[in-house]
Amino acid sequence: MEQPSKDDFVGRHLIVDASTYTRRNLTSTDTIFALFEALTRNLDMTAVLPPIVCRYPFANDEIATFCDDVEVELEAKAKELAAAAKKPVDLSLAPVRLMREFLRKRQMEESGVTGVSIWAESHAAIHTWDEDNYYAFDAFSCRDFLPKDALRLLLTHFDVETLNCVNLFRFQRSIPRVSNFQVNAKWEVLVDGRVVGDVDSVNFGEICGVAPPPEPEARGETDVASGTPDLLRAPAPGRSAAAGDGAQETRRSVPVARAPKRRAPERPPLARPASRRRP
Repeated sequence: MEQPSKDDFVGRHLIVDASTYTRRNLTSTDTIFALFEALTRNLDMTAVLPPIVCRYPFANDEIATFCDDVEVELEAKAKELAAAAKKPVDLSLAPVRLMREFLRKRQMEESGVTGVSIWAESHAAIHTWDEDNYYAFDAFSCRDFLPKDALRLLLTHFDVETLNCVNLFRFQRSIPRVSNFQVNAKWEVLVDGRVVGDVDSVNFGEICGVAPPPEPEARGETDVASGTPDLLRAPAPGRSAAAGDGAQETRRSVPVARAPKRRAPERPPLARPASRRRP
């Protein structure tokens, strides 16, 4: 099979189906909000907006507002008819009363939560089903990240029984590279039903493979044709270009702007469309 080219790499997509042995935090919007804030920090992503979190059914407020509008209009009409008839007129609607009672009961119930964190690099999302002790999570980014940084947070915020995980390395024109593994309640990582280590010590580079590194000579260079910095080839902060998930993590620092290197005269400029990939 033809190997994907280095500049064809789009990013890592981590997909998780989780079963829990309790409903703890599955209905908590505060917990989901805190989870996304921690993800943004730990994965070193750039938040476009604060996390967006709602509890199903999210349309309660809209329906309540609609009922208010209907009742205001009916009350005004009732006063108009009462003035003309010179006696009280009742225009209240039984469906509106029933809907208000339904909404009141639903507000007292617990239900699943949906949340999304929008990053400049892409996104993370979660959907919980408290009645089934289940949640679905995914995180996608064109800036590579360590799966264990996300998995550790998922294990901490919920009473996890099993995490069924899919790691995707996505490419623009090549077939995705897919790997599967599980994490149990003891934080042990299983591949094909066999324990290979725990979340903190296992080498995810051996399990998931390593994201294609950028070409070393392209880092910090400027495209001669467009004058645009070649940022898409820069490695993720805090690790070397050839480092995988099992590599030792380093302290992340703010990148320092450097003067662009001049290309060798004989090397042609990179032919790259302006809309090559999302940031």
